[in-house]
Amino acid sequence: MFLERTREERQARLNESRLHVFDLKPLTDALWTEPETGEKSGRSGVTLVKTPDLRVVLEVLERGASLAEHRAPGPITVQVLEGEIRFAAGEEIVYLRAGELVALPDTQLHSVEAVRDSSLLLTIAPKNALAAL
Repeated sequence: MFLERTREERQARLNESRLHVFDLKPLTDALWTEPETGEKSGRSGVTLVKTPDLRVVLEVLERGASLAEHRAPGPITVQVLEGEIRFAAGEEIVYLRAGELVALPDTQLHSVEAVRDSSLLLTIAPKNALAAL
């Protein structure tokens, strides 16, 4: 599949006036081969959809890799495609495996850690888009 390197290539894929279909398995496989996956952070990702109203990001995390505690710009869902992650939000900690999804309201601090090599699909509805509803 593709992991574009230029702004023009990404903009063509992120064109919100077109229908886009993504085959997640080849994209995930490509992310595992990205140099940054195994080097510093143990993770790699690609933004599949980025509009003012919606963001969809495909991420891979090697076992032990994490996303430090942070806040999203709006409500999110995290769907585990492969592996297992530890998802912490406040005092709540859940372990999610392939096929499971967690939903989190905006502004809540959360973190993610890969218990096993994992891939996940992150969906964000930016808060400024929700205000327009």
